[in-house]
Amino acid sequence: PWPPRGLGRLVTAPRVVTWSDLPEEAVLPGITRAVLHGDRQTLVRYRHQPGAILPERSHPEEQASAVLSGRIAFVVAGVRRKLGPGDVALIPGGVPHGAGVVVDEAVETLNALSPRRGTAPSF
Repeated sequence: PWPPRGLGRLVTAPRVVTWSDLPEEAVLPGITRAVLHGDRQTLVRYRHQPGAILPERSHPEEQASAVLSGRIAFVVAGVRRKLGPGDVALIPGGVPHGAGVVVDEAVETLNALSPRRGTAPSF
């Protein structure tokens, strides 16, 4: 059956989806996500609590991460940069990256991955 367990909801026809209708899962201490798949891209909303850390990892998909609220430090290819609302990190496929909340406030990011993820992210 599609989508496989842990991959969120697949959307193949035009429609409107509300984030609150998608399942939200805990991926690491202080970090939850909701996942939406289109035919050719994946969209992930992450919520990070103060002090939460997303360890460095890489994947073949290109990723654009937009900070919607809060402040977070991204480390991309060994370079650390603090981002806030309105900032977007564009990360080429295969490049190591991670993130951590830098202040005592929650952070929300919206992450677009292309092409669509075929497997659930490990975190």
